Amino acid sequence: MAESGSSSDHAESNRCFQDWMKLQEEGQRELFEALDGVQSRVNSDPQETERQLINLIDKNIERFQDYIDRRTQLAKKDVSAYFAPVWCTARETSLLWIAGCRPSLFIRLAYSLTSLDLETRLLQFRQRMKSVDELGDLSPQQMEQLENLQKRTIKEEERLTSELARLQEEIADQTVVGIAMRSVREQEVSEELERALEKQDGEMLRILEEADELRIRTLIELTEILRPLQTVTLLAFSKKLHLCVREWGKGSDRRHGRMGICPHQTTA
Repeated sequence: MAESGSSSDHAESNRCFQDWMKLQEEGQRELFEALDGVQSRVNSDPQETERQLINLIDKNIERFQDYIDRRTQLAKKDVSAYFAPVWCTARETSLLWIAGCRPSLFIRLAYSLTSLDLETRLLQFRQRMKSVDELGDLSPQQMEQLENLQKRTIKEEERLTSELARLQEEIADQTVVGIAMRSVREQEVSEELERALEKQDGEMLRILEEADELRIRTLIELTEILRPLQTVTLLAFSKKLHLCVREWGKGSDRRHGRMGICPHQTTA
């Protein structure tokens, strides 16, 4: 029965991730469609265009929060699975920070997108359209706000990284070694270790929840700093980056003979 329960938990966690990836694809499509159509809509009603962009931003933030909430509930059953998820490619797993992306990545992407001409059509939009906020350079106030947000975010990342390192140290150096040295019989080792690891799972879950909270909080603060068009651009390219990394990871797994080992390889 225990094995059946574990298998069911694993399948549910994998399904949660696959559902999220489908939403990422759908969100990317909607966001880029909004960017493609923004010029014609601005000409007719700039305020309505901005309202639609804000609604799209809210929709994507809400989806991210829903995914985090769903994942948190699943992690309560098996939190360690989220720190080395088999439903991700090897490339994706190698880039994870506490079961997800670094929140500061959103900020670095915002800097990049507002200083580089990544798409000709967006450059043309900047040059021709003056009736809504431009995509281009950040204002001095935005620069200051982003810099402050980046400093706070990196500080929190470092704190959580240190907490996770401390926890891993305790598990490896104190818990495992200590129990092994004190116990003689294999059964005693197994039972005591299981109890100790269950206690550590609670700490891992807390760190994961704090990391997820930092991710969503950072993204929300970015939406408050950036103008609507800038935010939609950020969200569109952040999803594109995520999906590209996943595709690169699938290709790498195929080249290295990892096809058929993990659930992600059963989906296109």
